[in-house]
Amino acid sequence: MSNTITYQRKLIEVETRLGFLYVPAKARGLLPSQNGEVMVLLKNSTNPQIKKYNADHNRIFGMTAFYNELGVKERDILTVEVTQQLITISTKEVEVIEDSEENNQEDFIDTSGLSAQSKGNIGEDRVKEIILLYSQGLLNVFKPVIDERGIDLIVLKEKIYNPIYIQVKTRFNVHKRNRMILNINGNTFKEHHSYYIVGLSFNPTKMEMDEEILFLPSKDVTKLASSLSNGDYRITISMASGKTTGKYKKYFVSKEELVNKLIERIDLVNEIVN
Repeated sequence: MSNTITYQRKLIEVETRLGFLYVPAKARGLLPSQNGEVMVLLKNSTNPQIKKYNADHNRIFGMTAFYNELGVKERDILTVEVTQQLITISTKEVEVIEDSEENNQEDFIDTSGLSAQSKGNIGEDRVKEIILLYSQGLLNVFKPVIDERGIDLIVLKEKIYNPIYIQVKTRFNVHKRNRMILNINGNTFKEHHSYYIVGLSFNPTKMEMDEEILFLPSKDVTKLASSLSNGDYRITISMASGKTTGKYKKYFVSKEELVNKLIERIDLVNEIVN
């Protein structure tokens, strides 16, 4: 392998917006094999700077100041010279010779550093916020002390003591795979008229949960989900642009509709009980 690799790259929108530079396969052999630091220099400058390099996703971060200094934007072309010691960047209006391995549609927000517990907490907190905000205080939300029983949140309406039990499932890879896959623990699952599965999809381009939320009665889980050999249930929903047209379509609601359905369900149970 040569000690120097030179290539041209046409910047895509997300690189300039988030301030990173994607490194193609031809140059990766000269960069660290693990996450670390690299030295980056603007051509005709004498002061290289230390930048973070993510070897898992082949990106050099912290490039916003360089892009501003170069005055570049989306679709502008950079000439990049890579050695093991230094990466030198300049602008040059030439035909791009690099075969791009990425495009503007790819998800660039990396959530791999978050644990499953952290992601679950984010989803539960988001559901709590939605219920409290959209119900304007009419509903309250409680979290069980023991969180290993398949119930993440308990919802009560003011002065009515017939709760709704919710298991929250949050998925951070739906937009990349166009599928929402939810696994329900068969050991803790028991269908009940007041027990629901709420499924959230994280949108990496908006850094927010999608507007459409799965609101699935537990009694329909056994009818629609696949039964796994270990006793668990798997819900697989084909999605595109955060929506589904399959058998689960009728179970997707907006944030406001989610709260309205909770209120309706509590009122209905209260009428039956009383």
